Amino acid sequence: MAKLEELVANEDNRVLCLGNEAIARGAIEAGVQVFAAYPGTPSSEISEAMNAAAPKLGFYAEWSTNEKVAMETAIAASISGVRAMTACKHVGLNVAADAFYSFMYMGCKGGFVTVVGDDPHCFSSQNEQDSRWLGVSAQFPIIEPSNPQEAKEYVKRAFDVSEQFEMPMLLRTTTRVSHARADIQFNKFESNYRIGELEKTNRFACLPALARANHPKLLARMEKIKEWLPSSGFSIIEGPIDIIDYGIITSGISYSYVKDALKILDKELPILKLGMVSPLDERTILEFAKDKKNIIFIEEVDPYLEDRISALLIQNEIIPKIHGKSSGITKRYHELNARLVSEALVKVIGGTVSSVKEIEKSVEDTKDFVPFRPPLFCAGCQHRAAFWELSKVVRKDKGIFASDIGCYSLDPWVTDTILCMGGGIGLANGFTRVIKDKPIFAYIGDSTFFHTGMPALANAVYNKANINILVLDNRMTAMTGFQPNPTEVIDIAEVAKSMGVEYVVEFDPYDFEKGKKTFEDALKHEGPTVIIMRKICANEDWRRKRRIGEKIEVFHIDPEVCIACGTCIVQYQCPAIRWSLDTNSKGKKYSVIDPTMCTGCSVCSQICPVEAISKVDE
Repeated sequence: MAKLEELVANEDNRVLCLGNEAIARGAIEAGVQVFAAYPGTPSSEISEAMNAAAPKLGFYAEWSTNEKVAMETAIAASISGVRAMTACKHVGLNVAADAFYSFMYMGCKGGFVTVVGDDPHCFSSQNEQDSRWLGVSAQFPIIEPSNPQEAKEYVKRAFDVSEQFEMPMLLRTTTRVSHARADIQFNKFESNYRIGELEKTNRFACLPALARANHPKLLARMEKIKEWLPSSGFSIIEGPIDIIDYGIITSGISYSYVKDALKILDKELPILKLGMVSPLDERTILEFAKDKKNIIFIEEVDPYLEDRISALLIQNEIIPKIHGKSSGITKRYHELNARLVSEALVKVIGGTVSSVKEIEKSVEDTKDFVPFRPPLFCAGCQHRAAFWELSKVVRKDKGIFASDIGCYSLDPWVTDTILCMGGGIGLANGFTRVIKDKPIFAYIGDSTFFHTGMPALANAVYNKANINILVLDNRMTAMTGFQPNPTEVIDIAEVAKSMGVEYVVEFDPYDFEKGKKTFEDALKHEGPTVIIMRKICANEDWRRKRRIGEKIEVFHIDPEVCIACGTCIVQYQCPAIRWSLDTNSKGKKYSVIDPTMCTGCSVCSQICPVEAISKVDE
């Protein structure tokens, strides 16, 4: 990742950085004055870069409690006349949608940009939502960069376009753009920070009478952008434009795949690359398509361009043969790559993709040498300990277990449902109304508790739901990169008590005896219970100790006592423990602890049935 001094340096320079860091630099060069966001992969590094740069450059940046609050914070800055930005992942945009939709009716004063990181292939998300539809529904102008350098430049342009038309902008990126590393051209910038001032008018009040008047104005502004688009430079036609048999229409990262695919196939075809995908540059699209016999649409997930542009062509009596998701050359799920696009093009224009298949064969031939690494809790993770304890008190088939979004979603023992942020407690509320013969548990992280857990908890208290809520408090937003959250200054136990929860208990998840008793007592209580398992993230605690040179206690397995029962490896699944390549004096295999991975949590020593595990003195 880029160094902080490189990110904030006010000079022309080339820097190797992530696409997300390039987006942050674009905002800095554009003079952003307020930034607010809640972490969510693949957008988190934007927030990390902005929060690191803010103290150095004098603008304001914050980690917000959720995406809606973040957007409202940025909106306030924008309607006060200063440039503002927020960033989120695709499902985070759903959380912000209430403010997102209404803001468009107001329009903005200072430039406003929302960056949304979509996640085709669900690398770190519960769905493959295509945020272009949400942007269109809310009447946001949408721009879509195809690489990290373009992402940086598009952010700067987005602020200018936003102020030119008084329209908030949506910049849609995807995992491959956000997490790609590239050599990015940084440029000098002027801050020009100013004090905001809110215009005393009814323009920014979304009341029914005003909304009725503002909606036609919003549509008129979109028409002005549509008229301006052909001269904007966002639409680019390249390749041999005199070829009429085929033409490719694409945008975003899919454009990069198209370029790679054409190199693989050693072909040249005319390409229309759309940088702004809403509103559509209808004039340029019609000019490009008017004499084409075949139009090939290359885009990820939904047939957004294909559907909208096909309708536009029919309306204008241009009837080429359409190839895309409707014809089956690409799928409506998962992300694309150069091979998939090559194969899609071959289905239309003919040819082979042997060079890619040779690479794939090499990968296939070597796959047995690559260890299988499924997602799992880190060594020493207190969440593993918490779920182990819970599973020993209530078996999976004897209870209902509603999880949430966070590290704890990796639980291998009891989880039944995972829906959305805050959904664990919400679903548990519903389960109590239809399931009467099993105890109901909901678990949620400390960051998620403040994000969307509190309304569901209030509902449980108000409606007297008989549920047990486990708050896995590791003192940070760990899964997205160890970002801070309100648990540092707001006591969750006191919040729960103030909301009317009568049974509130905190304990260290490494303390198995306390955990077992707490779960047993909670099951006897009528009404909602809140059980807070508080301990700093083991991974981060381990790193902190290493940084300051503090001694890390580790554990050792006595090979003569170990009976190779698999409790620590197979059942508890600690990644710091593995089978030895040797056997003990009795000729039996045994388990060993890797001292470079052991965090000293002591759980293995508590669960070993033969007490073969003990602390290492030196």
